[in-house]
Amino acid sequence: MQDYRTFDVAYEDITFIQRGYAAWITIDREKRGNSFRRKTLDEIIDALVRAGEGPGVRSVVITAAGGRFFSTGGDVGDYHQKYNDDMIGMRSYERALERVFWEMIHCPKPVIHRINGDVVGGANAFHLAADFAVMASTAKLQQVGVGIGSVAGFGPTQWWPLAISDKRARDVLMALKPVTSDLALQWGVVNTVAELGALDAEVDALVDVLAKKFPDALRYTKVALNAQKELAFREMTQAREWLTLHFPSMESREGFGAFFNKRAITAEPSWRAADTGHMTVAPYGGYSVTCTSCGADYLPEDHRFCGLCGAAFTKGAA
Repeated sequence: MQDYRTFDVAYEDITFIQRGYAAWITIDREKRGNSFRRKTLDEIIDALVRAGEGPGVRSVVITAAGGRFFSTGGDVGDYHQKYNDDMIGMRSYERALERVFWEMIHCPKPVIHRINGDVVGGANAFHLAADFAVMASTAKLQQVGVGIGSVAGFGPTQWWPLAISDKRARDVLMALKPVTSDLALQWGVVNTVAELGALDAEVDALVDVLAKKFPDALRYTKVALNAQKELAFREMTQAREWLTLHFPSMESREGFGAFFNKRAITAEPSWRAADTGHMTVAPYGGYSVTCTSCGADYLPEDHRFCGLCGAAFTKGAA
């Protein structure tokens, strides 16, 4: 038998240990709200593959450090600075995010989400992708996408309706209704709710239950149950492409920029662009004007001067 050396690895953003029959993946970025940057995602993917293949591992637990946040989602500070003018880098980041949830639902071992604290934004895909979710009574689930000029297109928009119904999903994703632990249990979003101090005991008990089941039957049952989740990945791919194109828009720049600079967010300029017949990716009209002075091309229709040479435009110049 191959010597897998499952846990013989060192990570920067996560910890990865064996605890009984379970491999525990813990996001360890508490000072950053356990938000995930590209390195975090790559490390989670690697740990999931190792846990799925590793002998002696019968379940995988995904959690985070501390008790305030499981995760605040993507590290806005990291990708606002790193990908602001790097659309290819942003798309690559989004592909890594998509793969995290692909590996979760395709992991041959049951995946348990230990929800130690608030789950914000894109982090909601973890409990939706996991096979089981055990939630601290003090935690809540909160989507933020439409409030910061983005879309929760990597799991939440596809899987919330499967979990809680269409209309409830619209409450969560469009009206940004917080889902408390009581509501999450009532709606069937999570399997168990416990006090934070009792969370580990609940997770350990579930791991022990699953460890007594037959591995092949357990694995195939998971595959069969994932049929509807599998169908969502086509739409996630489309969402990735749309989000890449939308990232330079005034919506995303306002939402993420305001969050990064710790100021109030306003959607009014985006609504004004829409009210004048424009889109937030082209708030000053289509990129169809050519400067007859310097030859600069693909300039906005509403601009009266060339942004490169300063030459005045005449009406209808193209």
